[in-house]
Parts: sequence; structure tokens; C-alpha cells
Amino acid sequence: MEPELIFRTIAIIIAAGLLLSNFDHKPALSWIANIFKRNAPVVPSINNKKDVDFLDVVESWHTLKNQCKVLELNEATHKLDEVFPLLNTEE
Repeated sequence: MEPELIFRTIAIIIAAGLLLSNFDHKPALSWIANIFKRNAPVVPSINNKKDVDFLDVVESWHTLKNQCKVLELNEATHKLDEVFPLLNTEE
């Protein structure tokens, strides 16, 4: 390597060091840290538990099934019958 190329490289490194020493690194470092930070999974709280009767569940299921029938979603109606066979009292 020629000495002139070595001096130019050293001069560029010194100039870059001087420019970076005047730069505020905190926002850039916090941005980079936020990219790699793992977010904690959101766990639903169980404390807000409502008392639900079985009849409410059956009524909701019948409402859903009736809406599927009205909208002529035959496949969805059949799947509801397959998934919830015990609630199927119409047949």
C-alpha cells in the first residue's frame, strides 16, 4: 500500500470520528434498542369473569344458527351442527 493512501484513510477515519463525537447518540441507540426489544405477550385478565348460564350459551348458538339460515350459509349451518351436536335439538 502506498503511504499516500494510508494517510488519506487515516484522515477520513479521524474526520468521521470528529463528526460522530458531536452527534447525539441517545435517540439513535434507543431506536435500535426498540427494534430488538421483545414485547411481552398480552395475557387476558381472568378477573373480569361474568356468570354465564348454559341457557345463555344455547340462546347465542341458536341466534348464530338462525342468522346462518337467514343468510343461506348452508355449509356454516352444517358445521355448527357438527361442532355442537348436543345443542342440536331441532332434528
